[in-house]
Amino acid sequence: MKTAAYYSVLADKKVRCDLCPHHCLLTEGKRGICLTRQNRNGALISLNYCRPVSTAIDPIEKKPLYHFYPGTRIFSTGPNGCTLKCGFCQNCEISQEILATRETTADKLAAAVIESGTIGIAYTYSEPCIWFETIMDIGTKVKEAGLKNVMVTNGFIEPPPLKELLGLVNAMNIDIKSMNPRFYRRICKGELAPVLRTCEIVKKSAHLEITNLLIPAENDSAEDIRALSRFIAANLGPDTPLHISRYFPRYKFRRPSTPEASLLRAWEIAREYLEFVYLGNMAAGERENTSCPSCAALLIRRSGYHIETTGTLERRKDGTCICGGCGRELNIVW
Repeated sequence: MKTAAYYSVLADKKVRCDLCPHHCLLTEGKRGICLTRQNRNGALISLNYCRPVSTAIDPIEKKPLYHFYPGTRIFSTGPNGCTLKCGFCQNCEISQEILATRETTADKLAAAVIESGTIGIAYTYSEPCIWFETIMDIGTKVKEAGLKNVMVTNGFIEPPPLKELLGLVNAMNIDIKSMNPRFYRRICKGELAPVLRTCEIVKKSAHLEITNLLIPAENDSAEDIRALSRFIAANLGPDTPLHISRYFPRYKFRRPSTPEASLLRAWEIAREYLEFVYLGNMAAGERENTSCPSCAALLIRRSGYHIETTGTLERRKDGTCICGGCGRELNIVW
């Protein structure tokens, strides 16, 4: 446990959490919506500090990040809990229930990252924003070691803590679940606007990729895909990678998995606006490859989490990449 950052002390020993847009008002002993921040004697406590639900070494593509050090591996971990209550949650066992976890230390976790031989650490699996204090402590040590910090997040966070995290974080994958505010309120018990704001803030200072879980009859219409693609193109840039992922029945949702035809149609629509669109949770074939938007030269061939770079992709000393065929600047960090 650790005293939490970003909260206000109110009268009668009440506290208000200021980490995410819920701004939970908590009386003594009460936990926030995230399940992991609690009022104890008029102070807000982070119950999940340095308490990971799991650790693993994953391909960076699993996050998914396709344009950030492709083909490398990254130490992955994350906390119990979440700021949203999505009825279709694909990781509900660790995000929607209070789990028994074992506390470690920031020093031990950072040492495990450094000793792993990977490019750094991904805070993932559930919602890493509620692990703010842990990320700040581990992330500082990881950054000092010359390694990378990555977040896979729902983006539901207030700007002040987000900007503090961006002092450490090199890349984020943010899940935009729908461009319909009613979808967020009805199914996720949250709001869309803060998520879009987070995307715009992150784009200015870190590598950004977007994920959209395509759910039948909820967010899979042609207009849903167009609205999302237009927002990304206009506000984040048409070279921002979009990962359209297949839904499977989980948690409170029992409707059948997304038909592959729906994902293929969504890919076609998104490609009208965006230069890099990928399909996930299905055998996507060429739709998981990366090609040059200008000359169509194949740059990266993927099969699951296995990648093969072609001689056409050229890496510069500063970590940026260009297409060796036509000289096009590419939104790939390597």
